[in-house]
Amino acid sequence: MKQLILLFFISLSYLSFSQAANNDCGSATEICDSQPKTGSTNGATSSVCATCSDGATVVGSACFDMHKTVWFQFTTTGAGAANIAVSGINCTAGFNGVSGIVYNATTPCNSATYTAVSNCVANSTVDFTLNAAGLIAGRTYYVLIGSDVVSECGFDIEVTGPAVMVATPTIVISNDAGTTIVCPEDVVNFFANTINCTNPVVDWYVDGGYTATTRNGDPFSRDYFVDGSTVNAIVNCDCGPFSISNILTVNVHPYITVDAGPYTNIPFGASTKLFGTGGVTYSWAPIETLNDPNIQNPTATPLSTTTYFMTATSPEGCNFYSEVIVNVLDSVFIPNVFTPNSDGVNDTWEIKLIDLYPKAEITVFDRWGQVVFKTIGYPTSARWDGTFNGKQLPASTYYYTVSLSIDSEAERIRTGYVTIIY
Repeated sequence: MKQLILLFFISLSYLSFSQAANNDCGSATEICDSQPKTGSTNGATSSVCATCSDGATVVGSACFDMHKTVWFQFTTTGAGAANIAVSGINCTAGFNGVSGIVYNATTPCNSATYTAVSNCVANSTVDFTLNAAGLIAGRTYYVLIGSDVVSECGFDIEVTGPAVMVATPTIVISNDAGTTIVCPEDVVNFFANTINCTNPVVDWYVDGGYTATTRNGDPFSRDYFVDGSTVNAIVNCDCGPFSISNILTVNVHPYITVDAGPYTNIPFGASTKLFGTGGVTYSWAPIETLNDPNIQNPTATPLSTTTYFMTATSPEGCNFYSEVIVNVLDSVFIPNVFTPNSDGVNDTWEIKLIDLYPKAEITVFDRWGQVVFKTIGYPTSARWDGTFNGKQLPASTYYYTVSLSIDSEAERIRTGYVTIIY
């Protein structure tokens, strides 16, 4: 019993995965004027859609039982007749051939609205033609090709006739810049206007090379052209030949060479001038550590290593860009020993370059955490000489914090130890 159930599910899986792609009206294959398609009833079922079926429920029912049907559709470009040729019929099982009919559907995939508009052919093993007359322009018609329950047949199908003749499409492109000369960095949008084209797919070419594809009327956007670049497009339609557009030439203002200046090292708390060249106007970022971000040579006072970005504007109003790094060095050197023995050598605790930080706060503690020295600013006259309250401290290790304050919002803290030796 288990084996039978397993075989049943394997059979269902095979049928579901091998089902014809155009098995119902919702997935009908589009056929176009004089463009043959290949079809097959292999894996087809009698399904029109999820909620309806083929066969007798189709109004003006066909001359054949729709056991295995595949669906095609075509859209009329004008009123009149269409001829659907079915040829190359080749059945690998059943050998009863294929059948065919053309329907008009007032409501797509609603079988109650189907009306037969062609002759009906049943079980043919030789080429045949379905002749549909009196068709209405701009309407979609369905072609049903079927075989009996055991037959598996391949075939070719082609539609021709005045009702499906496709006029040659045309495409004209334009851009939102018009005849204006653009800047190199400007984004230019190009638009395609197509006529006699269903579902246009537009391939865009810049200087003869394929660049992008757009659909549904979307524009093609591009920046950084070189002067004299050309743009054109080719449109492909659901039915009908492709068409090549006009050619547009893009004129571009000249490039200029700009420079934000050399890489620079400065000590913490110091300033430096930036040297921009090449433009007629300038802007710099970030602006927070600049005295004026809108001049050619602003003064920068960064608190840490900073990359400054310069935008230089050409005489034509185009923007060009450069950048420079200002590297901030932590150059203060704090020795960890001094000898206040009044011999004239190393008698005070000298901190190299501390004079760059006039608001530096220096605090020294003994091993029990008592403050033995504290000052804000550390000029030569205020250097620590190893005393506390006028008395000489014993030889020992002491601990310090040095706050390199330059304003109320930014400071750098250094901590460590210093040893007094006599």
